[in-house]
Order: sequence, then C-alpha cells, then structure tokens
Amino acid sequence: MVVITDEDRTAAPKPADPAAASPAPMSPAPTPPAYASAGLIRPLITMAEARGLAVHEILRGLDLPRDLFTDDATPVALSDYYRLQNQISAALQDETCNLSTRQLLPGTTDFVLSQMTGVTSLFDAMKIVARSYNLVHGGEYNSVRRRGDVVTFAIDDRGFPYAIRDNPAYISFSLECLLIFLHCMLKVVAPETAEGALRKIAVTKPRRDADATHLACWSAPVAFGAATYAVEYDADAAFAPLTAPPAELLTAARVHAEILKMAGREASGDAFQETSSFVRSALGRGLIDQTRIAALLGVSVATLRRRLDEEGASFRELRQEVLNAAAKRLLTRGLKVTEVAEELGFAELRSFNRAFKSWNGETPKSYARRAAAADAGAQSAAE
Repeated sequence: MVVITDEDRTAAPKPADPAAASPAPMSPAPTPPAYASAGLIRPLITMAEARGLAVHEILRGLDLPRDLFTDDATPVALSDYYRLQNQISAALQDETCNLSTRQLLPGTTDFVLSQMTGVTSLFDAMKIVARSYNLVHGGEYNSVRRRGDVVTFAIDDRGFPYAIRDNPAYISFSLECLLIFLHCMLKVVAPETAEGALRKIAVTKPRRDADATHLACWSAPVAFGAATYAVEYDADAAFAPLTAPPAELLTAARVHAEILKMAGREASGDAFQETSSFVRSALGRGLIDQTRIAALLGVSVATLRRRLDEEGASFRELRQEVLNAAAKRLLTRGLKVTEVAEELGFAELRSFNRAFKSWNGETPKSYARRAAAADAGAQSAAE
C-alpha cells in the first residue's frame, strides 16, 4: 500500500529571482488550528443522548454553545472535543465513551500510569502501555517494535470489539485522537524525551482530506495510507535512560491537561482556559482537595488560586459545578442519597444535603423524586 507522507510542511521555499523587484516582507502563514467538523463528532453526541445524558447541560458547563452541533459543517476546536469527551466519559463511567463493547471503568488510565513508577526509558513506558491496554481490552491490539533507528507503537484495530460499526469515519477519527492520547501519556511519563523523540505519525486514512484538520496539532509529519495506526520515536532517545516522575504526577488529569496543550488554545470563542480545564478534569475524576490538585500542576495553592482568578474562576465555584453535576447525574441514575454522598467524598450525609440544597434550592431526595417522575413521564409518552 502506498504511504503518502505529509512532507509539504517542511518543503523549502523557492529562491527569489534576483532580477525581480524585492517584494515586501511577508509574515509566515500561521499553523491552522486543529479542529474537527461537528458532523464528524456527532456520533459521540448521539450516543451520549441515547444513554440519557443531558448533552446541552454538559455544553453549558463547558461554556460551549448549545447549538454547536446543529450544523455538521461547524468547526469544533480539537481542545473542545477533548473537553467534551472527558465529561461524557465521566458521565458514562466508561473511558472508551462506549466506542468499545468492553467498558473501561474510570481509573483505567490512572491504573496504567501507576505501572510506570519504575520505568527506566521511553521504550519501557511504551511496552507497559501496550501490555496494559491489551490486557484491559482483551486482545493483542497494541505492539511496540524497533526497526532500524525508530521505535514504533502500533495499533492494529482489526478484530477490535467496536460498539459502533456503521461509521468508519468516526472510528478513524477516534483512533487518530487515540494516538494523541497515547503521545500525551508518554509525555507525562517522559516529559524531557517524548516530544523531542517524535519522528512520524501513521494513520490508515488513504489521503489527507477535509476530515483530517484535527491532525494539524502534530509537530511531526503524518503519513497516510498506512496498514495500522502508529507513532514513531527515535530509537536512541527511546532507549536513553530516564527517571520517571513521582507517582503523584502520573495521573489521568495530567494526561488530559497535556492533551489540551497539544490540541491548542483555539477553543470555541474564548471559552478554553488551561488551568480551569485542568481543575475541572481533576475534580471530575474524584480529586477534590485543592492542595493535591495544585501539586499535580506543580504550583502552590496561592498560584493555583491566582491563575484561576485570572481566568475568571475560583476553585470553590469549579468544585461546586463539578460536584453538583455529578450529584444530579448519580441521583438521576437511581442511587440512594447516602450512596451519592459517599461517592462524592462527603464525610457526613448532613453536609451533602446542606450543600446540595444551597446549590439547587431543594434537597437531594426532592430532586431524585422529580427526576424519577420526569423519567416515568417520558417513558409513558414514548409508549
């Protein structure tokens, strides 16, 4: 199969004609923002709504337009896609966002990262990631191999238990985004090595087309028409010794923050704020202590507060927003009030009741009754 490499990024400019008049200096063309069309992402939205999620509330919580997915041609910043995916994943309790028939429970990424505390090289980290995800997915879909001066992490999805099989464009998009996730995970484990060692990315899409704009976030060439999805690294760098970060820095929240950096700051409008997005992600994954989250960012609590203030947010507001959304979601699913309080980390049921009432003007029990009645009414109407 012919592999078409995106070499035009590094093509040298033609020398100027010395006989021609010197043109006015021109600024280099800006790198196009990484984005995907709303139509390409729509299967995620359709699936989430089919599972009973109030997607419009998730969009509002992320400061994204409610009508963002009304027109299939609307460009959605890649950073916004990942923020949305992160929220839907947490709500569904499935890190694959129902892409696979094998659910990956929340904490899977943290589990994989917990295996990295003793790694001695980028190559070791790649092997651990491949082995761990093969285990949880129940198949040999990931492999790491050295060929000459490169080390390749390959993903062969033939035979993978996809829950969605009738939309190859969405599957390709999801796998291409998975490569970004993989690279950012390796950057968290080997922050001084992974980015500089990156050589090439390979995707199975036959050629660059209108659905490849999200690949603009890569700093290395992208090869199209490959047999498998892959990320290649320089072999010397991959085998060079390294010291893994401390365990408290090897977290899914840091991977998510790294993804948002790579995806770019071109979020819809001015909604994307790096620190507040990191805090929301950490809170959504069960980290509710401000000191711990500041440590994950590598800053003091005072610096965390200052950065949030610069973004027009506060830790208290973000904590309330995330916990309230989680509480409503769990109550709507039918969990007991005591179970929800425990799930969200409240030491006392009374504290949870008081907080929920201050947020919503009603008790958790009252909200649960209303949600159950509304659900029953919707089912009756459908019948």
